[in-house]
Amino acid sequence: MSTVYVLTNEAMPGLVKVGKTSGPLEKRMRELYKTGVPIPFSCFYAVDVHDADFVERKIHEAFDDVRLNESREFFTIAPEKVKAALEITGGKEVTPSEEIIETETDLVAIEKQRNRNRFNFSKIGIEAGTILEFKKKPSETCKVLDDDQVLFRDEATSLSKSALTLIQELGYNWDKIAGPQFWSYKGKTLYELSNERQ
Repeated sequence: MSTVYVLTNEAMPGLVKVGKTSGPLEKRMRELYKTGVPIPFSCFYAVDVHDADFVERKIHEAFDDVRLNESREFFTIAPEKVKAALEITGGKEVTPSEEIIETETDLVAIEKQRNRNRFNFSKIGIEAGTILEFKKKPSETCKVLDDDQVLFRDEATSLSKSALTLIQELGYNWDKIAGPQFWSYKGKTLYELSNERQ
């Protein structure tokens, strides 16, 4: 058995790396960090499969239209979508329960970048009171309260928490989600609107 993994990196928001390894996943993640990326990768999802070469190749083919560079394993896609595709394999999930971090300095750098990347409505020109629609079920809405909170079903919450509630109600067995990729305004996801501002 080998492992096919989905990695994210706070220094590369909006990108995921989809690869495989026949050795320990933690060792592979440490090797990738040594290639010169500014902060360590986080494993969003990993699964042990019988034919990792085949599974990785098919995942790469399926998402080829959002591949950043044909000679690299990076894709501009929500990691949840890749996870959903990998779940079809029926393999055994082996996602590490903790971050693979070498030093306290790395942890500080990751947290600093997470705070920078944290979604903020005012950065994309969306004001309090704006109504957002859920991408997969537009009849579900929420109202922007401030820079990072929404009113969803009469409760102040985050984009991600509200999106996770809805995605689970739709039958997805996900335990984490990037809210800005699933809430939309005027036909575009908040993630798309954020990228247009950069």
